[in-house]
Amino acid sequence: MHIVIPLLLGAGAVLGGLVLATDRRGAARWVVETLMNPAHDSAWALRRRYTRWGIEHPQMDFLRKAPGQVRTVRIWGGFVAAFGCGFLVVGVLALVRAV
Repeated sequence: MHIVIPLLLGAGAVLGGLVLATDRRGAARWVVETLMNPAHDSAWALRRRYTRWGIEHPQMDFLRKAPGQVRTVRIWGGFVAAFGCGFLVVGVLALVRAV
């Protein structure tokens, strides 16, 4: 049973990393906009709301940095996929050695 754990972790990491690295269906943008955005709102709604109030949102620089953060999330997705490949190799070696 303990041999299966690296295989499952590796497969999950590879799939998750590839989804982020390839930006499948906007996954990297979703991560940036929902998980990394301190306001959890769209840029248009934030600008409209704070312009109406006459103040600048304290995290408005996030909206200018968002495209760079999408690129960073995609790069880290590639690292996660490579890390997952390592787990898969370890799992396969353990499986072959056990048999």
